[in-house]
Amino acid sequence: MQITNSLEEKSFAYSAEKETMDARRDEIGRLMEIVSYCQEDEVGEPIRYHDTLWEICVQEGVTFTGWLFNREGAGSADDRRRLLDALSKNVMIPMDETPDTEKGLTGVKAGSEENTADQKTIRVALGEFPSCVSDREAYVRARRKILSGIRNVTEYEAFMHSCFIDSCFAEGMLSEMKHIRDFPDRTEEITKALGVLNDHAVELYRQYSGHLEEAMNRLSVLLHRECAPDPAHADRLIFPFVYSEQLEDKTVAVIKDIECSPHLKLMHSGSNLRIYFYWCDDKIGGGEKVLVGRIGRHPYKKS
Repeated sequence: MQITNSLEEKSFAYSAEKETMDARRDEIGRLMEIVSYCQEDEVGEPIRYHDTLWEICVQEGVTFTGWLFNREGAGSADDRRRLLDALSKNVMIPMDETPDTEKGLTGVKAGSEENTADQKTIRVALGEFPSCVSDREAYVRARRKILSGIRNVTEYEAFMHSCFIDSCFAEGMLSEMKHIRDFPDRTEEITKALGVLNDHAVELYRQYSGHLEEAMNRLSVLLHRECAPDPAHADRLIFPFVYSEQLEDKTVAVIKDIECSPHLKLMHSGSNLRIYFYWCDDKIGGGEKVLVGRIGRHPYKKS
């Protein structure tokens, strides 16, 4: 899936309610949060803009170019610096430019805003604007909506990492996902469950580390699906995760096996579609990410 993050230049224009950029400090902050998300390792995408951005009047008689480079009009030095950094460090790029991450890829059309089966556009704005997202939460929802619409399991697995950046996925995840029955009809269910784990699991673990049954109960409430441990089959619920370590001034990949006994029972409590996970690990994801061991069938039953 190829995503074009398209900046809505008109959202920078001043209005009666937003006469200067000084009044838009919070909006600039929220835009920078989207920029930061797009630069995460799991995402690695620029935000593209049209050249018309430079001539947009951000204040009466003041263009964006004049505001940014000549310090014309109202606005803080910090806000100018944040936008200038994004524009000068290949984070926000012209619509027709190909970033380094896409050079050499076949089938990639720089700056295309066409929505097709394998290419989607997310419109990003400074502040609220029709048909656009203007904060990180809305941006993530837009990515997950696109993920829910992917019907090919290989494409789904490849794209899901960029939608759940607070999750670590076990090695070989795709091999089991290919066995999910009626996969195209299950993508919304899987996406919703992964979203709940990504957004809440580590926080719940920290809050209820001495009583993890309560943490699982809270996940059940959030997802409206049963969450339970499976200690009887613990030896079949061990999955390999890869993380990086510095050894003798070199970064090396290390594999660590993690028991992922807690699981979400998707669709209904008797279904054979489950997500096995563990709350977090100090080495893998630095203790900040939930570990997803398996998406699919019971690993100890034939189906």
